[in-house]
Order: sequence, then structure tokens, then C-alpha cells
Amino acid sequence: MNRQADPAPDEKAKLLDENEQLRTALESSLEENMQLAEDRDRLRDRVVMLARELKLATTTFMPVRASSDQTLDLRELQQSQTEEELRVAFEELQVLAEELELANTGLQRANEDLEARVEARTREITRTNAELSRSELRFRTLVEGMPQLVWRAVGVAEWTWASPQWRAFTGQSLEESLGLGWLEAFHPDDRAAARGAWAEAHTRGGLVFEGRICHAGEGRYRHFHTRAAPVRSAEGRVLEWLGTSTDLDDILSLQARQAVLVGELQHRTRNLMAVMQAVMLRTIKGSQSLQDFQRQIDARMQALARVQGLLSRRDAGTRVAFDLLLREEVSAHVTLNAEGNGRQVSIEGPADIPLQSSLVQTFGLALHELMTNAVKYGALSTPSGMLRITWEERPTGRDGAPRLFVDWRESGVTNMPEPGARPRGSGYGRELIERALPYQLGAKTRYEFTPDGVHCTIEVDIPDRAEVLEKRHG
Repeated sequence: MNRQADPAPDEKAKLLDENEQLRTALESSLEENMQLAEDRDRLRDRVVMLARELKLATTTFMPVRASSDQTLDLRELQQSQTEEELRVAFEELQVLAEELELANTGLQRANEDLEARVEARTREITRTNAELSRSELRFRTLVEGMPQLVWRAVGVAEWTWASPQWRAFTGQSLEESLGLGWLEAFHPDDRAAARGAWAEAHTRGGLVFEGRICHAGEGRYRHFHTRAAPVRSAEGRVLEWLGTSTDLDDILSLQARQAVLVGELQHRTRNLMAVMQAVMLRTIKGSQSLQDFQRQIDARMQALARVQGLLSRRDAGTRVAFDLLLREEVSAHVTLNAEGNGRQVSIEGPADIPLQSSLVQTFGLALHELMTNAVKYGALSTPSGMLRITWEERPTGRDGAPRLFVDWRESGVTNMPEPGARPRGSGYGRELIERALPYQLGAKTRYEFTPDGVHCTIEVDIPDRAEVLEKRHG
């Protein structure tokens, strides 16, 4: 990624071919020019030699001119031959000089053409390199902005580059990840699978495998999906591999959580259907008329709906807290302020005491029946009445395990029934508290009529908080 951008392979091959042609033409012109220069020098030496011979012949001819006519004719003949050779040599030299001048002119033009073509190609290469630099910058920006870990490799698993994401995630330097160094970041149990996938990559035309990579910051392994595709030449030869490793850990966790939620939903649905069937049968049994049945069943279905709303809003792995269940039911009948108190209602207790999810429905129905009876016949049916609900943790379970203790106390009721009298209404609420809660929740309950109102206590186990926190935070 940090190396200087090169021209594209096809463009580079074209440039090299054109440069080779220009080099060949220039070498041919230079060879021809050198040959002409050698011929010119050789002819020039011959002219100099002939000129010397002519001068020597003339010098020798003058003293002997008067002494011998025969010698004179011989000397004149020699001088005439030398002059003719000299003239021919001069003519050849002139022709050769003209040819050399033409060759030099052609060579100059070739040089000018070469310089123009080199300049044009240089401008083209400069533009190409600038475009490649911009393309490389865009590619680097794209790669560094990807959530995946990106890398490049050659041969069989020989990495040549790793993205900043890989280095930041694994803590490896670029040098440590090169070659087969990247395998050190994978879980030891997954390295054989990675090597096997690479061994089949060339025949399959791609690389795909899953493995765990160690997160340097968290100090734990996360699941990754790794894949790569080959970069091929025009002839189909694999030049290198471009690959990515995508984090699947959150997706796998969500899938596991979804499976848990689906199982819980199925269990809750079966439990809800059983509760609804029991409520339906008990409501029919305690109803005096069809209108009475409709009124009671509507109220109880709404109570179940409120409980389901709480179960649906909670985070996966957490439990419904008792204070939320109580406030939801009480506020459905009377108005509460921010502290959870009303004109005739007072509630007080710690927040976030968890309840077992499978038993929230029965507990919610019991609170609904208590609240309905208070509105119809108890503390909330008379202006002088008062309802006080308190709860706390008590170490009264087995081995000192904490339990939730709920105290429901009504006061100011003036028309309380006599002890042993038939309960007002259907008696379903008292049946839930005295029979269903002990049976389903293992609860300890007490329900009694005092002179000025109902007094009820419920004591149930609290789920292990360590288990709740573990499920909440994974």
C-alpha cells in the first residue's frame, strides 16, 4: 500500500515496447552515422596523402625539368595521374560529406522525434501515475474504512500486506503478519483448518473458512469468517490473493441468544396457555352470570397482558423485578405518583428484586386478585381505607438464602366479614394465594381478615443474583 504507484500492466508493456522500437531506430541511425564518419575520415586521409604526393612530385619535377625531356614526360605523367586521383578523391569526399550531412540531418530529426515522443509519453505516464495515486488513495481510504480485516497474499498463504485493522485488532506489526506470521493470531485449534482451506484454494478458485482470531485489547478469541479471491493476469495466472476476515462473534452470540429466546417463548406460551385455561375454568366456576363471567375474564386477561408486557420489555437473560410487577398492577387501578404512592396507597421496598420468569404470571394474578378485592370490598372501597404494601429481603431460605417477603395490609375497613364467613366475590384470589403460590413457587403465604381489613403475607425464593448478572452481561 505504501509503495509508489506503477503504470497499469498493459500500459507498462506498451511503453516498454515503444521504447524498444525507438532504441533500435536510434542505434541503427547512430551506426549508419558512425560508418559515414569513418568513410569520411578514411577519404580525408587519402586526400591528404595524395596532396603530399602531388607536392613531392612538383618539387622533384622543377630541378630536373631542364636536364631531361624523357624524365620530364615521365614526371608530367605521374603528376597528371596524381592530380586526377586527387580530383576523384575530392569528388568522393564531397559526395560523402553530403551524405554525412543528410545522415546528420536525419539523425537530428530522429532525435527531435524521439524527444517529442518521449516527452508525450512522459506526460502520459505522469497523468497515469497521478490517476493511479488517486486510485490508490481511494482504495486505501476504502480499505481502512471497512469493518473487515483486509490482507493480501501470494502463493499458498504467504501474506504480503495486512491492513491497519488487522494490526490494531491482533496487535501484530506488519512485519510479524507477513509470510505465515498471521497464523499466530488464530486459535491453535483452528490453524490446521486454515492451512487446509489454503491448500484447496487454487483448485476451488477461492478461499473460505471460519476461525477464531485473538483480540489483543480484550485478550480473548472472536469468531471470524475469512474469504479471499484470486487476482488473475490476462492469461489467467494467479498474481495474488485479496482477502477479508469478518467478525462473526456478535452474530453468533445473537443467534445463540435467539435460540434461547425462542425456547423461552415456547415454554412461556405453553405456560401461558395452561394459566389461561385454569383462569378460564375457575372464572366460569365462580361466575354468577354470563355478564359476571365476561367482566371477570376481561379483567384477568388484562392482568395477564400486563404481565406479558413486562416479560416482553425486559432484556434477554434478565428477570422481572417485583417492584415493577407491583407498580404495573397497582397503577392499573389507582393513580400513583413518582414515588409509587397514591391517595390511599403506600408502597415501600427495595428495587430490582428478581422473580422467576416462569412464575411471574401466577404472582401477577395473585396481586391482581388482591387489588381487585381491595377496590370492590376492601380498603379502596371506602374513603377512610388505607392500603400499605411493603417488601424486603430476608435470609430465611435454605442455608440462609435470601427470600422476598411481601406484606399486604389493609386498614380502615368498617364492614369486614366475620371469621369463617363465606368470602366475598369468587374467592379466586384467596385460592391463588393459599394454594397456587405454595404449590408453584414453594411460597409461604398467610391470608386473614383482621377487624379493619385484609392482611396477607407472601414469602418466595429469590433467584441467584450472580446467575442473573451472568446472563445479563454474557
